[in-house]
Amino acid sequence: MMIQILVVVISALVQYISATEHQTFVLPQGTGPFKSSLTLSELIDKSRPDPFNASHARRIMISCFDPTPASSCKLTQIPYFPPVTAAVENEIVAEYEFPQILGHFELEVCAKKGNATPNRGRFPVALFSPGLNTSRLFYSSLAQEIASHGIVVITIDHPYDVDVVEFPNGDVIYGGRVTKPADANGSTASVEHALEVRAQDASFVLNTLGIGKQEKVVMFGQSFGGAAAATSMLRDKRFRAGVNLDGMMFGPVLNRSLGDAKNKQAFLLWGSSGHDTTTDETWGEFWSALQRSPNVDYAKEMTIVGSGHGSAWDLNILVDVAGIRDGLSDTARSLVGSSIPGARVWKVLGRYLPSFFEFTLGLKDEDVVFKAPNHRFPEVEILRSLEKR
Repeated sequence: MMIQILVVVISALVQYISATEHQTFVLPQGTGPFKSSLTLSELIDKSRPDPFNASHARRIMISCFDPTPASSCKLTQIPYFPPVTAAVENEIVAEYEFPQILGHFELEVCAKKGNATPNRGRFPVALFSPGLNTSRLFYSSLAQEIASHGIVVITIDHPYDVDVVEFPNGDVIYGGRVTKPADANGSTASVEHALEVRAQDASFVLNTLGIGKQEKVVMFGQSFGGAAAATSMLRDKRFRAGVNLDGMMFGPVLNRSLGDAKNKQAFLLWGSSGHDTTTDETWGEFWSALQRSPNVDYAKEMTIVGSGHGSAWDLNILVDVAGIRDGLSDTARSLVGSSIPGARVWKVLGRYLPSFFEFTLGLKDEDVVFKAPNHRFPEVEILRSLEKR
């Protein structure tokens, strides 16, 4: 009898997943007061040969999510992934028993005319760097959430270390050029090189936007992208503040001071449940460096209780939009990150990250959610604080 029940359950699950593979799932706009438009751009740094392939100049792809008043927003839907990226990512997540549905998602965006540039005259600018071996496109929903609160969000693809980058002319660059320490007898040389390349990419984006030495922006990233945010701040003082969403730290930021006498900097460490400065040696070293620096004027360590490493990337909301979370295997669940719904994580980050950015940029006072536990966000814990203002 038990075997028959199990067969029926498995059969129903297979039929359910098969059905979802032929549907289209639309990701909604963010929860803030603004809608967001999207501009995709290729940027070519003609002054710099690509550090991973010197046969051509460094070229990157960015997505710019620009806050747009709801009254002037005409919603349209566009593919979440272009075809090649969808196929590559489907193949990768299949190894985790995840259904092949990544080509069936669409983003809801405001229609935008021409090659519009970020509206940084009105809104602050935040750069975003993705995890290693992922894609900037896997964070488009998160970017929309942050943009909906009045922040221009620019996500960056770093060719040769993210999974795949598709360019407007049809060129495709695949990743795999960065070796993790676990696959290099503990050596961090490859990842440290990649972080320096990402920092150069970030500075190039600022240069392309015409952001001068006295202007200030912020940067955040998930996993390896969080480490890239810290490295970028070390190399370029136009970055006033940074956020690391659950990524290990590498390189000079472990023992060198952020900021300088003329440019104070701030940082937010946001770990998954159980990943903090007491369990990750690199976080402990980085926090100690923040404490020692006379030019770091504000820092916090935060967590969402029950969250996982994948909680802050889009797969955690994609499964809910598709309605497949409950049907995932344990292996697939480990890829998603946690049982906390993606919409709830977005609600938390949509309150905390824009507030942190605006505070450190001097646009608003410190939000009450950073001063003490808040009843509206009971799952958020403040683990450490550093304030020198």
